[in-house]
Amino acid sequence: MIQWDKRDFKKMFPALSEEIDHARAAAEYEKGAEDVEPLRGFMPRPEDYIMRCSTEEEAIRVIDFLRVRGEITEEESASLKKQVGEKGVRSFGPLREDGYYLRTYLRRRGGEERGQQASGEE
Repeated sequence: MIQWDKRDFKKMFPALSEEIDHARAAAEYEKGAEDVEPLRGFMPRPEDYIMRCSTEEEAIRVIDFLRVRGEITEEESASLKKQVGEKGVRSFGPLREDGYYLRTYLRRRGGEERGQQASGEE
């Protein structure tokens, strides 16, 4: 492996040096963006919607709604309905009450105390 002095490399290959610096800066920004926005890019799955349901009837309506909108296939719809019917709505996970995502977001950002204040808890 060849050892390069950064200044010499910059003089010999200015465009390449700039491209490398931009790539490093972009990588650091992406890494930092995850810390700042922990839920960036999060797309709820059908299970996430179902976990907000209190009853099996609500869950079936949500599944039908997602199917009509084309967000899930007929096969996925049938599989989800079967699970609701056989195992119940809580088989997808615990009930996600109002404020769940706000609390999760703040907790991932390290602001648990702000999450409690925002949700009205003391």
